[in-house]
Amino acid sequence: NGIFKLALKHKLPIIPVYCFGATKMLRRVQLPEFMETLSRALKISLCLFFGKFGLPIPFRQKLMYVVGRAILPPSEATNALTGEQFDIVVQEMHEKFCDEIVRIFNNNKEYYGWGDK
Repeated sequence: NGIFKLALKHKLPIIPVYCFGATKMLRRVQLPEFMETLSRALKISLCLFFGKFGLPIPFRQKLMYVVGRAILPPSEATNALTGEQFDIVVQEMHEKFCDEIVRIFNNNKEYYGWGDK
């Protein structure tokens, strides 16, 4: 939620953007179960990935970027918001952002060939 706190503090809009095809640029190595258990215990993501020639060079992939509607901070004075009110507004902005990402994904997935997702 840090980006939303900054946007609210500086009265700047957040622009939701979704990139179709980014997950196909690199492949992930399936790690053994004990590595996934270790990853959870350490609370970090242990992930090995590769691209062309086994290097971190992305595979050629068609990408499509979709831009959503701006999430504007409320027009009232943000300096007057107390800690709890500030957190509520940040949460509302975050929910609007997530809803907009889902909306632009669902409205544009057919154009990328992901109609079944």
